[in-house]
Amino acid sequence: MAGSGTAVFAGPISQTNPDIVSAEGQLVPSERVALAFQTGGTVEAVFVADGDVVQAGDPLLQLDPAAAELGLQQAQARLATAQSGLTAAQNEQNLAGTAVQTAQAQLAVAQANLALVQAGPQPEQIAAAESRVAAAEAAVTQATGNRDAALDIADESDILAAEAAVAAAQAEVQQLEQAYQDILDSCFETPQGEVCPLFGPVEEQTRQQLEAARLNQEAAQAALEALQNGATPAQRQVANASVGVAQANQAVVQAQLDLLLAGATPEQIRLAEVAVDQAQVGVQQAEVQIDQAVAAVAQAEAAVSLAEAGVSRAELAVERTFLRATFDGTVVSVALSEGELAAPGFPVLTLANFDSWQVETTDLTELDIALVAEGAPVTVRVDALSDAALAGVVTAVALVPNVARGDVVYMVTIDLAETADLPLRWGMTAFVDIATE
Repeated sequence: MAGSGTAVFAGPISQTNPDIVSAEGQLVPSERVALAFQTGGTVEAVFVADGDVVQAGDPLLQLDPAAAELGLQQAQARLATAQSGLTAAQNEQNLAGTAVQTAQAQLAVAQANLALVQAGPQPEQIAAAESRVAAAEAAVTQATGNRDAALDIADESDILAAEAAVAAAQAEVQQLEQAYQDILDSCFETPQGEVCPLFGPVEEQTRQQLEAARLNQEAAQAALEALQNGATPAQRQVANASVGVAQANQAVVQAQLDLLLAGATPEQIRLAEVAVDQAQVGVQQAEVQIDQAVAAVAQAEAAVSLAEAGVSRAELAVERTFLRATFDGTVVSVALSEGELAAPGFPVLTLANFDSWQVETTDLTELDIALVAEGAPVTVRVDALSDAALAGVVTAVALVPNVARGDVVYMVTIDLAETADLPLRWGMTAFVDIATE
């Protein structure tokens, strides 16, 4: 609330006092506004009525939001598309960066290979190749020994041991067969039928032992026959193949050693140089691709920014379908109803805050305005409250005049002090005495 002071009661002030400028005015709320939509349309909803108390930001009226909401959906879809494009462009940039690194690595390998080819065999390379040849020769010797051991005919002691194992297995089978037969023979007839006292766990366990003994006999017999027959053709083929593989490997590593000792040929050097040239071209191509990918990302980012701005505009368009309270106050009047058309900029609702009041003069002439200054104390009398003299202060002096009943007049705004307990109304007539000193 502008100004300060308290309401005082005083008698009439002389109109002939040279230190006083008197004028007539009317009461208005200090905070008041005529609200209008920024866009036109059909009123969809009216949320308030005359006299309703509202808070700043409360919705008062709303226009049909269908077109604005559709625009928002379209803007959001464009944003989603732009964001997807940005993600794809960033992925392409990452791939292009990887391609550059790969091309550079390939160039480094090609250059290193050229340097090695030009330098010829190093002592450590020759030593390593000779070591591989020695290892291959040892592998041939080992494979030959393994083949000979696998193809050896079993001696007489091995066969005798195998025959003894067969005989022991046969004896165990016969013993268990007799035991199982004794279990079967233990059965006898009674008036109630046949009774077998050993059937159950004893019979089942004996039968399982007999089956295991028969399998053991078969295994022992197979082992004996294998010793008697010697190695099979398949076993001989496998044993000989192992030796052949070892010999082939020995030939390969020996050839590698021979080539290493011979040194690089002019053709090999030329091929290494060509590989370096190709790797350099690959690096150049990869760098061009990364530049293109960076440009594509920048373009995609610009598209996202543009789409985000579009969404912001669309959200603002949706918000502008609402007419909201700009401050805490009271709805004074609502000019439209649901279904009526609202023109952009045309006032449709008046809102005021009646907690503080002002007086706006209506007849202060050009002869007196030069005597009035901002901050000057004022005594105000309201026509409807004849006994009350209110304190006020000048807060504004108009720079542009109006014409009232043929006279040039200037509006002076006066803030009133404490008015909470007074039954003031908008538009009441007030008389003001403004101190000139």
